[in-house]
Amino acid sequence: MWIYITVASVVVVTAAWFAVVSVSTRLRYTPEQVVFDIDKATDYVADNLPEAIAGRLSYQDVELLIKWELTYLRQRGIASYGSVDSIAEEASQSIDTVFAHEDELVDELYAQAVGKGLEIDAVDIVSVTELVNQYLVMLGAIGGLIDTSKFGELETE
Repeated sequence: MWIYITVASVVVVTAAWFAVVSVSTRLRYTPEQVVFDIDKATDYVADNLPEAIAGRLSYQDVELLIKWELTYLRQRGIASYGSVDSIAEEASQSIDTVFAHEDELVDELYAQAVGKGLEIDAVDIVSVTELVNQYLVMLGAIGGLIDTSKFGELETE
């Protein structure tokens, strides 16, 4: 009787050990998913805005600017709403090097704010986008600065 219990215990422990090792090995080689939580990002940005700008922007204004920025990045193929995002996929495959210029982002957000009748100026938008970039770096979604010289000279209009 004790022999059966001992053999059964060894089989169960071995199976459990094998399951833990195989899952751990698989997870080691699975890239980490970075999820952008709009509420946490809005809290971070709103809490870190300079006092003068925080007095002019409401929480909803900050959230709206962040959503517009994410839409801008998605349309350029830099961000996506998940694994199946045809707009981001199409944008990223349309050119060899995917990038977005900060001035274009500020211009786009400013135009949208004016279109919605919001009293937001370019300094407010720059502050929000800088804090969003800091938040993305903290998440690990983006890294440090890259050396753009390897892409050749960018043409300016």
